[in-house]
Amino acid sequence: MQIFNTRPQARAQALSQALQALGYEVFELPLLALKPLPLDDVLRSQFREFCSAEIVVVVSRIAAQLGVQYYRELGLDMALLQQKKWIAVGRSTQLALQEYALHSECPSVETSEGMLQLDVLNHLQDKTIAFWRGIGGRTLMMQHLQKQGCHIQNILLYSRQCPQYNRAELAIKFSHLPAIILISSEESWKNWLKLCQDFVQAQQCLGQNIYIVLGDRVSQVVQHYFDNRQTVATILTVHHLDVHTIHQRLQQHMGYE
Repeated sequence: MQIFNTRPQARAQALSQALQALGYEVFELPLLALKPLPLDDVLRSQFREFCSAEIVVVVSRIAAQLGVQYYRELGLDMALLQQKKWIAVGRSTQLALQEYALHSECPSVETSEGMLQLDVLNHLQDKTIAFWRGIGGRTLMMQHLQKQGCHIQNILLYSRQCPQYNRAELAIKFSHLPAIILISSEESWKNWLKLCQDFVQAQQCLGQNIYIVLGDRVSQVVQHYFDNRQTVATILTVHHLDVHTIHQRLQQHMGYE
């Protein structure tokens, strides 16, 4: 079976190797490129204010790495980090924080909705919560906490954009469609549609692919797209994009379990 691994390049290799070990043919086609933002005057000011935050929400591994890197570069008190409550969006982010001896809570469902179920994020009126994130990510969660009366520090550490591919490169990859497509976010889904729009083969296969989608909300976005086009598509919702969950969900879909 053929799978398009669309995770950002830095996160794709281990998953691709694990899927290949199970017999899948894997094509890497990252749908998001993560680019660090410079430590400019705005970020410097935000990190100085960050000292007042009681809770820190870290949305990705790169956010953890850049956040600690910039904090250190500014010569701020590293001991102060130990006094804060840390929340990691997923296991990979949690492991990145552990590298800096920062203990964090991690939701069982690795989405914004899953994070909002954590007890630590309830009854937080007047609390200050910092977000280490990329441009465009996790706005749903911030909006929810603001409505609860929280003070939000929105610390943007990197940009998220669709990678640049040449037409010949895409044509070769799209020749392997239909396939299993991993979709990890709404922005990834939009970028998938953007890349497919100029290729007849990719357009014809949109409804024939099997989509493995992270989280209920993004699954609803994908389902809404096909409903609007009166097209039946196979959308398999998962709450983790790890090799075990992907393989198990596909086995269930094909009736092997």
